[in-house]
Amino acid sequence: MASALYTPGAAVEQAHDDDIWHCSWIPGKHHLVTAGSDEVVKIWDAQTGDCIGTLKDNDYAITSLDINAQGTRILTSSMDNKMRIWNIDDALSRPGGDGGARKCKPALVVDSGPINAWKSRFVHQAGGGEARGSNSSAGLKEILASSTDSGTIKLWSGSDGREMRELSTSRRSFMYALAVSPDGTKAACAGVGSHIYVFDIESGALSCTFSGHSDNVRSVSFSADSTLLVTASDDKQVQLYDVRHGVAVTAFSGHHGWVLGAEIHPGGMYIASASLDTKVKVWDVGQRKCVETHGQHSSAAWSVAWQRSSDDVVAMKPMLASVGEDRSIHFYDPLLA
Repeated sequence: MASALYTPGAAVEQAHDDDIWHCSWIPGKHHLVTAGSDEVVKIWDAQTGDCIGTLKDNDYAITSLDINAQGTRILTSSMDNKMRIWNIDDALSRPGGDGGARKCKPALVVDSGPINAWKSRFVHQAGGGEARGSNSSAGLKEILASSTDSGTIKLWSGSDGREMRELSTSRRSFMYALAVSPDGTKAACAGVGSHIYVFDIESGALSCTFSGHSDNVRSVSFSADSTLLVTASDDKQVQLYDVRHGVAVTAFSGHHGWVLGAEIHPGGMYIASASLDTKVKVWDVGQRKCVETHGQHSSAAWSVAWQRSSDDVVAMKPMLASVGEDRSIHFYDPLLA
C-alpha cells in the first residue's frame, strides 16, 4: 500500500530445528535473539540474516527469553525448571553451524523448582553501576522476576540465585505472561483467566488489576516509558492500559485466532501483534485501528519485537521482527514509521 509503514525485509527460513517461541533485540544493535522448543538460543544479524552466535546448556524447551538493558546478558527459563543467565559475549564466540549448538556453561543457573519460572525477566534497577548490573563487576547485583503456576511473581537474586520474596495475586492461576517495566518499578503478570495484575516492585503492593479480556492472556508488555501496558489474549484481542491511573485505554480487534504476543513501538505510536492466524498486525494507537497486516508466516506467529535503543544508540526508525511455528524469522524494514 502507498502508506505502508513497514515492508517485509530479510527472512530466515528454518532458523531453528523446531518452533520459535521468542524473539528480543539486543539494545542498540541490529542483533535479534531467538529461542524456542529446540533448546537453543541463537543470535542473528538482522542486516545479513546470518546466525552469529548460539547458546545451549540443556535438552529442554525454552519457555522464556529476556535481555538486560545493558545488552550484555540473556536470561532464559526452560522446562527443566531452571533459569539461566548467559553472557552475550559467550554466544558471539560460538557462531552458528554444525558445531554451533554444543553445550556451554551459563554464568548462573537458578533451580526455581517446578513451574516457578515459566516466564522470567530482568528487573532494571536505576541508580547506576553495581546495582544495575555489569557482567564485569565482581559485586554484580541483579534481580530476576519469574511467573509461576500458582498466581505469584517470585523475585530472585541474580548474583547467587537466592529467592528474595514473592508478589501474590491471591488467585492460584497459571501465569503464562510476565513483564517488568523498563524503569524497574512495576511488574505485570497474567495467564489462565482474564485478569491482569500490576505490582509495585518496591513495596510489593498490587497497584491495579485489569479484567477487560474474556479469555486467557498470553502476553503482557510495557511501553518504553513504563506508563502503558499492552496485553494479548485468546479472545483474539489486543488491549492497552494506562498503569499510572489504572484505566483501560482501548481494545484492538481484527485477528482471527489467539493473539500470542504484542509489543508497543518504542515511540508509543504503534503496537505490533502476532497471532495463531499466522498474521502480524501493526495497530495505530492514536487512530485505534489496524493499519497494516503482514502474512509472511505459514503457521502461527508466536512473537513480535521492536528494535530497542540503548543508552548510547537510539533506534530512530526501529525494525520489527517476528518468529513462529514455521521455524522462520521475518524482519520488517521501516518506511514511514
